Amino acid sequence: FLATGIYSAVEIQHRFGYSQPTVSRLISQISGKILNIGKARSRRYTVLRDIRGLGGEFPVYKIDFDGNAHLLGTLFAVAHDEFLWSAIGGSEQLFRSLPWFLADLRPEGFVGRAFVRQLHQDLGLPPRSADWNEDHALTALARRGEDNIGNLVVGQESIERYLRMVRELTVSIRSEDIPDTYSRLSREAMEGQPSGSSAGGEQPKFTAIIEREGIVQSVLVKFSPPVSTDEGRRWADLLICEHHALEIIQHAAAFPAAQSNIIEAGGRLFLEVVRFDRTGLFGRQPVISLRAVDNEFYGFQDSWVNAANRMESDGRLSPEDAGPLRWLSVFGSLIANNDQHFGNVSLIMGDGGKRFNLAPAYDVLPMLYRPMDGSVPTRVFTPPAAIPGAPREWSSALDCACLFWERVKDDARISEGFRLICSENHSAMLRLYSGPKIIA
Repeated sequence: FLATGIYSAVEIQHRFGYSQPTVSRLISQISGKILNIGKARSRRYTVLRDIRGLGGEFPVYKIDFDGNAHLLGTLFAVAHDEFLWSAIGGSEQLFRSLPWFLADLRPEGFVGRAFVRQLHQDLGLPPRSADWNEDHALTALARRGEDNIGNLVVGQESIERYLRMVRELTVSIRSEDIPDTYSRLSREAMEGQPSGSSAGGEQPKFTAIIEREGIVQSVLVKFSPPVSTDEGRRWADLLICEHHALEIIQHAAAFPAAQSNIIEAGGRLFLEVVRFDRTGLFGRQPVISLRAVDNEFYGFQDSWVNAANRMESDGRLSPEDAGPLRWLSVFGSLIANNDQHFGNVSLIMGDGGKRFNLAPAYDVLPMLYRPMDGSVPTRVFTPPAAIPGAPREWSSALDCACLFWERVKDDARISEGFRLICSENHSAMLRLYSGPKIIA
C-alpha cells in the first residue's frame, strides 16, 4: 500500500480499518523498510523507489572553493514518483520532480546532446534527452555527474568519479599551445566528442583548463564554423561582438561580466570565457540559473526586468543586484540581443536558497543577426524607445550601447558587411538621445 503514495497513520487506519495502536505496531515491525517524513502528528510514511538498479537514496555533495566535498543532504526517490530532500541539519521537503536546485544539471544544448549520445547506451537511457523522465535524469546525475555546472554532485558513484578526476587532472593547456589545441578540440566537438559535460546552450563549445602567466583558469570556449563560409563569418562577427559587450559591461558599466579573449586559429574564431562557476584548479561556485529560481518561486519566465523587480521586492535579490539585472536587459535590447531567456542569467546561491547574488554577465551579443539554417538572413533592428520597468537604467545602458556599436563598427576583425550594419545601428543609438524621454 505504501508503494502507491505517501500516507499518514490516520489515512492508513481509514484505509484498512485498523486501530491507531495496530498501525503503530505494524509500522514499528517494518520500520527498516519504510521512510518517515515529518515529525510527531505531521509524520507520514512511504517506501523508497528503486531508480534503475541504483536504489532510492542519493547523497548530494557541494564542492567548496578548494575542491573539497561536503555532504549537503540526501535525496530520496519515494513512492508516487516523488522525491524527498533531507538537508543536513535542516527540514525535509517533498518534490514532485527533481528539486529545483538540481534543475540546471540536466544535459542540454550542444554539449548536453553529445553527452547523451556518448553515454546513453552505457547508462541504459533513451538516446534523446527530450525523451527523459526524472528518473532518467537522476540516473545520469548519479552515475556521470562529476563535472556539472555549479558546485553540486549527486550520488556516490559521481562523487567517487569527481575525486578521481581531480586527483588525476591532466596538465592545463599552456598559452603557447592554445591555438593548436583549440583547433583540435573544436574538430572533436563537431565530431560529437566535446570536452566537458557541463555547458548548456546551442552554440558549439567545449570546456578546458588553461594556464596563462602562471594563472590556472577553467574556461568555456565557443567557436565559429569555418570563417570561409557565410555562416562561419557571421558567427565569428557575433563572437567578437560578445567580447566587446562583456568588456563594456565590466569596464564602462562597472558591473560583473565574464572575462573573455578572442583567438583565431585553424580557420575558426574562438571566444574563450573564464568560467565563474569554477575557482582555481579544483574549486566551484554555487551557481544556478534564473530559470530554475523563477520556475520554483514565481513561474512567470517573462522578462529579466520583471524578474529583477519581483526578486528585489521579496528580498531574494538586493537592490545592488536587481539594478544590474535590469540594466543588462535594457543594454541587451539596445544591442539587438533578442535571446534574453532565463537560462542566460545566472545567480550565485546563498545557503538555504533564500537569497541570491547576480553572477557575472555572459551570452550578451546581438543575436538578432545570428545565422539561420546555414544562411545569413537580412534583419532590420528597431531599437526600443523605452523599456518598461527600468527607467533608471536607461541612460547608462544607452551610453554603453552607443559605445558598443562604435567599437564593433571600427573593429577590423569584423567583416565589412557586418561593420556597415553596426555603423547604422550606432547612428540609431545617437538618434535616441534626441527628443523627450522618460524621467526616472
